[in-house]
Order: sequence, then structure tokens, then C-alpha cells
Amino acid sequence: AVEYFINYYRIPVSQLLPYDGLVIPFTYFFYKNNNDRPIGEKQKYLEDYFWRTILTSNFSNSLESKVAQDIKKIDLILNDKLPKYDYGVDISIDGLSYNGWFSTGKAYIKGLLCLLTYKSPLSFVDNSKVNINNNWLRQANSKNYHHFFPKAFLKKKGEDVFYINHIANITIVDDFLNKRLIKDKAPSKYMKSFSKNNENLDETMKSHLINDLESFGVWENDYDKFFNSRLEAFSRELKKRLIIQKKDITKNKVEE
Repeated sequence: AVEYFINYYRIPVSQLLPYDGLVIPFTYFFYKNNNDRPIGEKQKYLEDYFWRTILTSNFSNSLESKVAQDIKKIDLILNDKLPKYDYGVDISIDGLSYNGWFSTGKAYIKGLLCLLTYKSPLSFVDNSKVNINNNWLRQANSKNYHHFFPKAFLKKKGEDVFYINHIANITIVDDFLNKRLIKDKAPSKYMKSFSKNNENLDETMKSHLINDLESFGVWENDYDKFFNSRLEAFSRELKKRLIIQKKDITKNKVEE
């Protein structure tokens, strides 16, 4: 089960697993499945279960009763059947925005950080792979969590603290170098300096779910555009991992 978290979901360290309790239903799955990896429908249904559990804070309390209920869902998955859920998930821009206050103690945020680590984030400086370990990921104020639009820069512009310290504004970096170079500079300014030495900067930024510096408003220092574009990127990644059902919310009310 642990190897599956590491290899399939690409969760590199224990600190990022949203719930320790998730080990139980996954261990049960592998025990009943003769230690074979899930393939085909089983794989899709198990991944859908994994993300639903995280996005709905299913294990946040009454762990024993929740696990007992979820074992029944795992039994269905083992028989190639999609479990029915009493709850939907909200992966709309509004939903992600509302729940996105950055705190590493929240399972929901850990889940979104798992999306970032899944992309194998690369260094802004030279496109090398960011090394991720538990010591770096314990606290939200760790120097390895970088606010892409620096907090000081946004505060000067009068941006609300909730939106400054939001998962949409967080990237994972490998050392203090980015912090020393960036400080309170505008994104357009510090990204321009990185582009001089990093010929693969576009590739680098895609590994941080920042798919295009132009359309994300980076060169214009447009935080509203960046914020919404990044949430759209998170939403798309989650949609790939879920089997969308009627109760799920994938679009904002205005869009609907």
C-alpha cells in the first residue's frame, strides 16, 4: 500500500499523505487482491475513491466507523464495481477558492500539494528536479513553500490575506536560493531574471501547474488572472482523477 502511494500517486514523503488512515483500506485492498496492483476498472475506481476521501475530509473524524464503511466500498472495487457515494465533490473554481487557505495541517491542502508533487516540480533556476523530503514540508511557513506572487508584493497592492496565503499561490522549491533572489519582487521581474539562465523555463513552470506565463498573467503582474488560471489548472488535474457523478460540482454557478 505504501509503495503504491509512492509509485502510482507519486506521493514522495509520508508528510504529504492527507490521512494516515488511508493506509488501512488500501492495505485491505492489496490483501484481498493477492498483493497485485489494481489495473483496469479497479485502478480507476480506487483512484476515484482516494481523491473523494481527501476532497471531502472523509477521515477527519470518527476514523473507525469511516474505515468500516469504506471497507465495503473497497469490496465493491475488488469486484469491479463503482461504489455509490452519499456526497459529491466540488472541484469548481469557486469550491477550490473557498477551501484553499494554505495550511499544511489540512488534508484538503495536502491533497492539492500531492497534485503538485505528482508533476515532479523543477527548479526555477536551472530546471533540475526539486528534492522533496519530510523536513521541508512540515510547516506552512517552510522556506520550501514559495508564494509565487510574493506576500510582500501583494500586501503593498492591498490584496486580502486569504488570497495571498492561498494554495493557488503556492509552489514547491528546493532551497533558499529562490527566496534570496525573489524577496518582494514582482513576478514579471524575477521570472525575467530566471529566463536568462533557464532555457527551459516554460517546461519548468508546467511542472508547477503554471502552464503558460503569458496567459497566467505573470508578465502583467495580474494576480487575479494568475489566481483563477492556477485554480483552473488544479480543477483540470482533479477532473482527470475522478469519475464525475451527478452530485459533483465541476463548474461555477455563473458558468452553469
